[in-house]
This record gives sequence, C-alpha cells and structure tokens, in this order.
Amino acid sequence: MNKRLLSTTLILLAGFATLFGQPYKLVVHNVENIFDADGYAVYSDYRPFDIDNNIQYSTRHLLTKLQKTSRLMARYNDGNGPDIIMLVEMESDFTPQSELPHDISAFLEQYSDVDVSYMLTDGFNEDVMFLPTELWLLKAFEDHGLTGYDVSVAYERDENGRPTHAVKNVIFSRLPIDHSRTRSHAIEGARPILETWVDANGYDLVLFNNHWRSRASDEEMEKIRVQNAQVLKDRLDELRAENLQVDFILGGDFNSDYNQSHRYQYMEVTAVNDVLRSVGDERKVKRGDTDAVYNLWYEYDIDRRGSDTFRGYWGTLMQLMISPGLYDYYGVQYVDGSFDVGIFPGKNVYPNSLTPRRWHFKGDGGGYSDHLPISMKFTVVENDDPNRRMTLTNPGVNDDEQWSPIAVSYSMPDRSDVVMPEDYEGKELRTAEFFDQLLLIESEISEDFTVMVMDKEYDLWSPTFRINDEFRSVAGTGEKVRFIGRLGLFRGDWQFVIEDKIYINPEWD
Repeated sequence: MNKRLLSTTLILLAGFATLFGQPYKLVVHNVENIFDADGYAVYSDYRPFDIDNNIQYSTRHLLTKLQKTSRLMARYNDGNGPDIIMLVEMESDFTPQSELPHDISAFLEQYSDVDVSYMLTDGFNEDVMFLPTELWLLKAFEDHGLTGYDVSVAYERDENGRPTHAVKNVIFSRLPIDHSRTRSHAIEGARPILETWVDANGYDLVLFNNHWRSRASDEEMEKIRVQNAQVLKDRLDELRAENLQVDFILGGDFNSDYNQSHRYQYMEVTAVNDVLRSVGDERKVKRGDTDAVYNLWYEYDIDRRGSDTFRGYWGTLMQLMISPGLYDYYGVQYVDGSFDVGIFPGKNVYPNSLTPRRWHFKGDGGGYSDHLPISMKFTVVENDDPNRRMTLTNPGVNDDEQWSPIAVSYSMPDRSDVVMPEDYEGKELRTAEFFDQLLLIESEISEDFTVMVMDKEYDLWSPTFRINDEFRSVAGTGEKVRFIGRLGLFRGDWQFVIEDKIYINPEWD
C-alpha cells in the first residue's frame, strides 16, 4: 500500500472510530504563571532582575516551566497529550510585534529545525525574544510530541493597546477552532472570560475559560466573582435562547469552591452556586429543562475532592461544569464518570501528602504548579436524537450537607526521601540542590521560635499546628529538637515547614 493510500485509510478509520464514540480528553490547568522572555513583567517576581540587580527570572526559568508543563500534559492520552487544554495564568502579551493572530503552521515550520531548549539558550535573540507565552508553550509541546494544536486567545486592551490584565486564558485544541466566533467577555475589576467554539465532528462545542478573582473565603471578593458569574450566565442564557440543547463546557480557576454557598454560609449570594446555578443534582441537569449546570466535582468521592491546598486543607478552585446538552444523543456527549484529578506521584505532587508541588525560582526553577489539573472526557454520538437522554451510572447528587473540610493527610516520608545531616553538613543549604527538599534538622529552638542551622537562622511554620504551642516548653531553653522540615522561602525569609506533628522527633521502622 502506498503512503498516500495508507494515510487516507488511517484518516477514514480515525473518522469511523470517532463516529462510534471515541472519547476526547479535555484538561483544565492553572500553570501558575508561564511568563514570556521579553524582559517585561507586571508581576515583580517575573522581572529579569530583583531590586538588588540579582538574576531573578531568566530564559532558563521559562525553559524549565515549558518542559515541565509539557511532561505533565504528556501524562494524558498515552503520551500524546489532551485533545483540548484550557490553560489559566499565561502571561498577557505586552509586545505588540508578537500579537496573535500568528500563522501557527508557519511558526512551527520556521522553527522545525531547532528545539525550544536551543531557542531559549544559545539561540536566544531578538527574533524569538518577543514571542508570546502561547507560542513558546506550543513549540515546547511540539518538541515533546504533543502535536496538532490550534490556539485560541483573546483579552481586553486599553486605549494604548496594552493588556488590561497581567495574565490571560488560552485554549489549545486539536478540534478545529472557529476563530471568527472567539470572544473575550470583559468584567469590571476582573479578568475577562474566553469564549471559544470548536468543531466536534461537525457539531458545535462552546468552551468558556475562566479565571476569577482570588481569595475564596473573602466576602468582598465574592461580590466581584458574582460579576464574573453574571456575565457568564447572561451569555449562556443567550445561547440557550438560540438553542436549548447547546453543548457547552465551563472550566478554569473560579477561585471558588464547588460548594461555595455551603462552605461559606455567611455569604448571602455566591457566584458559582447562586448565580451560575452550578449544582450536584445530575439527574436534574440531565433532564434538560433547567438553566442549571452540573459540577463535575460531584463525580468524585466526597472525601477526595481537592485540587489545591490552603493552610492544611483542600480546596476545589479548579472546576468543570457541563450543560444539559451534554446528556442528550445529539452532538457532544459527556462520558459518564470520567472526571478526574491529575495526581502524578513523582511529578506534580509530593509523595508524602499528594499536595501540589508548586513552582519555584531557585536555580533554573522547579516544581509544577500550586494547582492540580482536572479533566473529563466527551464523545460525539452518531444518533441525532436530542430528545433521548443518556443512562447514568451512580449519578451525582447534592451531598453538601455530608461535606466537611478535608484536611491534608501527611504520611511519614521514607528515610530515603529525607536529606540527612551527613548529606548537607558543610554545604550551602540555600541553593537549588536543597530547596523544597525534606531535611532532618537537629537544633535548639530560640525564644522567637527560629532555628540556627550552620550559623544561619530559619523561621518555622506548619500548616497543621501552631509552632508556638508545640515548642513553647523548649523555646529558649537550649534543648535540641529533631524534626523533618521542608526548606523554603516565605516573603523573602528562609524557613523550614514542619508539615505534621509526626515529623517531630521522627522514628523510622
């Protein structure tokens, strides 16, 4: 069989596979700030030099971030990457000469003979300096074998053509994007919502990528998030008025919990639950006679729901919600029970807690993100019957009354995962080699609840107990204490984080 005939045959087979229900994978991921290499940044952490003119954010940091994000996304679809990725916290482009639309194919062809590591090291020059973050990531994906993506991006600009927000939302999609329908929905005092239409084998699927204002427990911030929700709800009502069975997916970092109204009962109106009408009653949404959306967190066991942590407890700021149209037999259909959280030990989580291994700047950078990716699957059905509804297995229910805050569970780390004194004594601790690592420390606790390690002072902190209460009896007495601490920085001060009481005076079997 010649190559052209073989290619045609494979395309036809792929088409038939999709026609008969081959699932697509959609991932939502907050990348914790991918910033470009043009030297300009709204966030001070991402400027090339700090106030003392020390190197702070370099092209090697960007390279590390791109490579780690590529490796993480390669955990999906047997190394091929998700079919759709809804990305949050990509830096907005402040260099007009690199503003999209770019010819994606031409860009990839232009740099097909070099890889992204060369472009950000020996090959870094003015030709690539002003590339926006989405093209850097696209190139990194291509080098890693994650191919075939088109890109959707839109954001608000001021009268001088400059972005109104430091970061933007981006969508990568292997399904064709109708760029003529891409829209940015502005919200006063908040980041705009990205609306993207993709062609799912001849059917429309509308994606809404969100990044709402932070501080989930803050009642004043909730008022701004209510604005986000109202803008989005108004747009959804417009789409429903045109087509009651419209297929849409809402994703992103909502900076709210899926059960916001239950978790923070002092809030009179919540954005996700009260305005957007996000619910856990899957049967109700399935029937189709509602303006509610189904929140996929209700697919998960109630005591496992979490994609981020704050002060020792899990949160669900990353969310996915789907329309009633994804339950009929016309066009796009949700794959029942396919919601998942991207927990990959050895990659993006700490093995002793499964909490996110967040990004840091030490050395050439490290870690991944302070959020775990979440995902779902959908398919395209062959029978055009909008009145027929799919059969659910173990449908989701509103179980908020059974929910209680989920504390992070820390296990005793293996001895091999802890850096022992004999391995670090005489070395400089405040380096990339030891940063974010667990170290066994033996030291006196000062009256100010600090410790001295090799003549340098370190603060102590814990997400699960009060340091002062635990060490009050020994502080300032000269008595030494052994503990396992994770070396880190907080607001410029070095510290050891003692993650659990079991890490004090540890004993291994």
